Amino acid sequence: MKLSPRFFKKWFSPLRRLYLFLKPAYWRLRTPSQKKFDIHLQYIFIGCCIGVLFVASIIPAANKLIYYSIEKKDTSVPSNKKESVSLIQEETSSQNLEKKPEKQLLFNIEPGKIKTISLALTKGETLSGLLKRADISMKEALQVSKALELVLDIRKLRPEQVFELYFSEDNSFYGLSLELRHGDLISVFKDVNGVFIPQAKEGKIVSEMVQVNGTINTSFAQAADDAGLPKAISLQVIRALDGEIDFRTDLKKGAPFSVIYEKKITETGREVGKSILQFVSLAANNKTYNRYYFVDAAGNPGFYNEYGESAPKTLMKRPLGRGRISSPFGIRRHPILKYQIHHSGTDFPAPLGTPIPAGGDGIIVQKGWNGAYGKYIKIKHTKTYSTAYGHMSRFNDDFHVGSFVKRGEIIGYVGSTGRSTGPHLHYEVIKNGKQVNPLKTYTIPKRSLKGTALTEFKEHALQINPDYQDPLLEISHTR
Repeated sequence: MKLSPRFFKKWFSPLRRLYLFLKPAYWRLRTPSQKKFDIHLQYIFIGCCIGVLFVASIIPAANKLIYYSIEKKDTSVPSNKKESVSLIQEETSSQNLEKKPEKQLLFNIEPGKIKTISLALTKGETLSGLLKRADISMKEALQVSKALELVLDIRKLRPEQVFELYFSEDNSFYGLSLELRHGDLISVFKDVNGVFIPQAKEGKIVSEMVQVNGTINTSFAQAADDAGLPKAISLQVIRALDGEIDFRTDLKKGAPFSVIYEKKITETGREVGKSILQFVSLAANNKTYNRYYFVDAAGNPGFYNEYGESAPKTLMKRPLGRGRISSPFGIRRHPILKYQIHHSGTDFPAPLGTPIPAGGDGIIVQKGWNGAYGKYIKIKHTKTYSTAYGHMSRFNDDFHVGSFVKRGEIIGYVGSTGRSTGPHLHYEVIKNGKQVNPLKTYTIPKRSLKGTALTEFKEHALQINPDYQDPLLEISHTR
């Protein structure tokens, strides 16, 4: 905070005018004893303001004095960024450092004598806090932070960010490295002169297709877990076939399944981002369900069979499961307004923070505060159907207006915002612009890809699964 005559000149004059304008009217309303108290109060207020300004002006000077005393003890630390960059270039060229962070430590040190410790940032923790937790001296922690700031904004480090810390046999600190979310490698290491040098390397992210096959013995969840299928992909399989297969009753013992999903990995083999289901084949109801993930030209993702058709699905009647209904659709006495009024949806009471799934595949067209609804989301499923969700406590930040959501994906959490008497979900189904009873059955018809979209789908399906056969070609050959 820098105080200057311009600062006082800018704010003192308008505040003084406001004070002189309001003082006469206010003063006439006060008794003599009240006026005496007001004068004392003014003195106290002026004294507090002077104290605050004095502390605010002295703190930056104290910080500079501390940093100056630390830097004065270690003259090898660069005093500014220009000197740091030139020193980094000179040291890098003279030592001919290799790109991999592990090998940057080999300044007259044998690789086997280097100890590595992995630490992750906790919530609310800073880099200096992490280094203090690793018993790094304040002096070295300050030098490492300054070096890292040349290539990275350390204020934007996220919780759970993992740091690799390197030590010698006698526990001398040599440096650290970290891999960012997008695969970039950042490192800071001490050279032979004791100077910490930062380096940054742009990481490459590679997509990899993984195929998992298995057989159902007890349940699909157990079989998928036994086959090594990630739980996130298992949930995507269930959502892809939701509305077509009842995973509790339609699967038989010995039924085979095959899953292909895409994951993204960095050069070091670390998985980043969200893995996406690309293909599932599952035997149920005496037939095999094959579903391919495909994004059409409009950017809408979905799962299609071999013919390029999506299965018809119904909208959820009870997004929170088979729980109690506190207020059904129709005429009711409003618990707050205390008169008869039409209730445009169905209320499902649930504990605060209960996840709310989307009632069907669609695009979010409204998200935010909506009067008596409180925090509100509206999803458009087709030209005919939409669903709405009210009184949320908070939203899922992964979705925004224009985002495509799948049936069952979490869009928010139960709350009591807006005109509400307690935590619950207000759920609406809107048909042709008019609210209808959510407990009835509403079917979203299947979509069929045609023309160029169908051709692109077939090419995509063949890339995902080399065993894909065009069923239309097979029919033409048999004729």
